[in-house]
Amino acid sequence: MLQQSFFGQRMAFNWATIFLFFIGAIACHPSNVQAAERSAPESATIDIHMVRPGVWVHTSYYTYPDGTRYPSNGLIVREGNGLLLVDTAWGESLTVTLLGRIKSEIGLPVRRAVVTHAHGDRIAGVDALEARRIEVYSLPLTQKRAIGEGMPVPDHALAGLDIPGSSVKFGSVELFYPGPAHAPDNIMVWVPSEHILFGGCAVRAAAATSLGGIADANRVEWPEAIRRARSHYSEATVVVPGHGAIGDLKLLDHTLSLFED
Repeated sequence: MLQQSFFGQRMAFNWATIFLFFIGAIACHPSNVQAAERSAPESATIDIHMVRPGVWVHTSYYTYPDGTRYPSNGLIVREGNGLLLVDTAWGESLTVTLLGRIKSEIGLPVRRAVVTHAHGDRIAGVDALEARRIEVYSLPLTQKRAIGEGMPVPDHALAGLDIPGSSVKFGSVELFYPGPAHAPDNIMVWVPSEHILFGGCAVRAAAATSLGGIADANRVEWPEAIRRARSHYSEATVVVPGHGAIGDLKLLDHTLSLFED
């Protein structure tokens, strides 16, 4: 129903696939900055902070050679005696660090994870999760794109999210496909108990003055995707963008305004 087993076969990484990973990672980042490595450097860090009871934002940072630190947000949601992880940290080694921080600071195991699209800052740590027997889910399109770009491939596919505006229940959260925007496969995550919307990279932070990386973007459909999310989750009181500070529904309005420039 909601999930289908994809395949157990893993792709062997070589220099060619690592290069392709670099190309894929740049799409969530401003176009004038080089793509992140799969394994984040030692200067990268992790932050975890509670937004509402039982819901945390995890932020991983990539530090570029010029000293610029760029944040990438994900979500952690408590589900009973375990946790749902939304998006990996920015790199495999940093995802291992994230899991350690979750263990020490939250004290509950990550039971399963969802990645919101096939860019490096969302999906690069999938192998680290699956090595620990954490089930990882994504759209079938995300799996296909990950294969094409030489990135780790989630082993489980989500069903019922093929049409723009469609949503499915996934444990304590709801998954929403607004349509192609920042990427053709970007999905959002709604935490109904706390009125929190994780908009991911389709939603820009208030400080953003551009759409960021648009290599895989659909600039024609993106505004309509944001309008669908705005209408579907009009009760949201917290909105988490893929990069930058959290806000509220004004972040969706701000994202739309960036198309007017």
